[in-house]
Amino acid sequence: MKKIVLLFSIMLFSSCNSQEKISLRQMNENLLKDKNYFTYRDSATIKIITEGYKIFRLLGAKSCDVNPDKKYSQIYIEDGFHDEDGFYNGLIIVDNKNICEVTMSPYKLCKDSLSYTKVKEKDITYGEIVFYTKKFSIKDLKNKYPDEYFRYELVTQSKVNAFEKCLAIDEHTPKSVVYARSYSFKGKKITNYKIPLKYSDIKNGIEGLPYFKEDKKKEFIECINQLNILKIHNSSNIETSSVSD
Repeated sequence: MKKIVLLFSIMLFSSCNSQEKISLRQMNENLLKDKNYFTYRDSATIKIITEGYKIFRLLGAKSCDVNPDKKYSQIYIEDGFHDEDGFYNGLIIVDNKNICEVTMSPYKLCKDSLSYTKVKEKDITYGEIVFYTKKFSIKDLKNKYPDEYFRYELVTQSKVNAFEKCLAIDEHTPKSVVYARSYSFKGKKITNYKIPLKYSDIKNGIEGLPYFKEDKKKEFIECINQLNILKIHNSSNIETSSVSD
């Protein structure tokens, strides 16, 4: 009898534990099921975009040795299609350690093509699709990709609401054109965010906003710094930006 109870307990624990994890493939499918996910409504465009996300996210991650069918307790995706130039650029981070960048960005490839792996995929409908991937660490993300790191930490540390309060300090608080949207799974459900700010636009302080009063600038800077992710400096103290431990 004790053995049966023990076996049942193990099965129940395993079942509960598996529900707290998700595969990248499952997360991708769940995202694409949401009708509000697409800004377009015609079926042909939706089909193209759906296939694109399937290729870039799943095959991109696989080329970085991230198994799209393995279940993870934490998955973070930041991606998007650049509206003006029409290219994809994204990040996939699983369990806060394995990072895969997937890109078709001509700007990144012209600057540093040698560090990327070229991936070719044949599609029945669209022919050969070529994109590029790169593996790196959280430390690299922090030091070399400050905009992406800032957004990643905001989401994974559940500080997006606190950040939005910083943006609400004044109508003149900085806003950036950001073509990326973030999606996060942390053992419960998938949440999505659109964060309208690049850290690189504020890291040396706030300048060029004549209607933004100095006391509001100070309040905004203090609010961002209290998030304890990446620090920004006062406009009167232009130094190399510091990174919090």
